[in-house]
Amino acid sequence: MTEPTSAEERVGQVGGIVKLVSSLTLTQVLVIALLVMIAIPTYIAWRVINDASMLTKFTSHYEEISSDKLPCTLRIASLRGGGESFSISTGLSAQGSDRWTLAVLMNRRPNETELQTYCETLQILVDHIRRPTVVPPPTFPNSDVPLVWPYPPAEQL
Repeated sequence: MTEPTSAEERVGQVGGIVKLVSSLTLTQVLVIALLVMIAIPTYIAWRVINDASMLTKFTSHYEEISSDKLPCTLRIASLRGGGESFSISTGLSAQGSDRWTLAVLMNRRPNETELQTYCETLQILVDHIRRPTVVPPPTFPNSDVPLVWPYPPAEQL
């Protein structure tokens, strides 16, 4: 018996594949099609879930950063892939489980100097709200512009 040449091997392999495909029943073909229909969307979903940039488009993010050095909290939030919002907040008062806070909202992340300056300004504002006749009105950071403008008595509600 002679050994098959490479051309005969290829025809034999292709012929074997053709013979295998032609021997499949309709039920086996439908099962294979169903598996493919399930596998493709599953693979796409897996790719989306494991892609960080795609995942941020569909999820929200919230983070609180507290410090032992400052009495303020930095909060970072984004809603379903939107831009991040930043706030520096400090407590004003509490009643039961309710907490009242004052905050500065920003569309950029504050650096350490801004965080410290804004926190100090918030603390002065809290002191002024608690004791308006004792503590002088606060000003904006690095400015002489007053942060609190008293309304004339006629404009108050």
